[in-house]
Amino acid sequence: MDEFMQQLFTGLSNGMVYGGLALALCVVFQGTGVLNFGQGEMATFSTLVVWQLLQFGTPFWVALPIVIVVSFIAGMGIERILIRPVEGSSELSLLMVTLGLFLGLNAIMGFIWGFHSKQVPSPFGAGVIAIGESYLTWQQLGAMATILVVVLITTLVFRFTTVGLRMRAASENPVSSRLLSINVGRQLMIGWGIAAAVGAVAGAMSAPIVGTGPDMFRNTVLLAFAAAAFGGFTNRIGAVVGGIVVGVGTSLAATYIPGLGGDLSIVVPFIFIILILLLRPQGLFAATVKSRA
Repeated sequence: MDEFMQQLFTGLSNGMVYGGLALALCVVFQGTGVLNFGQGEMATFSTLVVWQLLQFGTPFWVALPIVIVVSFIAGMGIERILIRPVEGSSELSLLMVTLGLFLGLNAIMGFIWGFHSKQVPSPFGAGVIAIGESYLTWQQLGAMATILVVVLITTLVFRFTTVGLRMRAASENPVSSRLLSINVGRQLMIGWGIAAAVGAVAGAMSAPIVGTGPDMFRNTVLLAFAAAAFGGFTNRIGAVVGGIVVGVGTSLAATYIPGLGGDLSIVVPFIFIILILLLRPQGLFAATVKSRA
């Protein structure tokens, strides 16, 4: 039982990071219909900037807000410079642009910082909370709490603010939004900015646990895609729940299923996701759209 609880805690900690990245993927997808394969590299780049600021002597809780703002602006810039010119093109064109973003950012990060892993000190301290024979570190607990706060803030923004309502309208019905004098392009830029900021927080919170480097989120972003598919790319809360399911499932599978230790455990959540999508292709939490003949 103690081993089970320990793996459960580890899965929850990892799952919140997957959920944070999945949330960023959903924000972009809802706004533009684009699956951003460069989302993990964007988050990694932001995390490396946090690391660089720490090397300059900047306190973590000063560096993080700076990077969140910079990431927000950079996300808007990426949408304006890279995505806007191919808006309305085929899905394949948009896919190639995000793949190009993935490869380009990875190469730039390697050129600036090298490809070796770098350590980020925990902003929550090195303490441990014992729960029976199991334990949670302050970093794991703080990371989960921080990402949960970001999820709640993002949800409130989309549901109860003018900016959020305009973004939802622009993504769901751009033609009608333009008739209502909503600047659709500006709302899409803001959506990319929010996604970049959320990814920056997810990266900064996971870096003290796994380290940071250009390949930091290489596998993690695949699990984030699985999490978003589980909950539905149009449901932000569902994506976070999917992240927790994927995190816990991967952790437990690596421990209790023979032959699935290490990196091979990544196949388990994808098998589970495939089964879910066969029964409900739009995702478990996505709203069902009904149309009249």
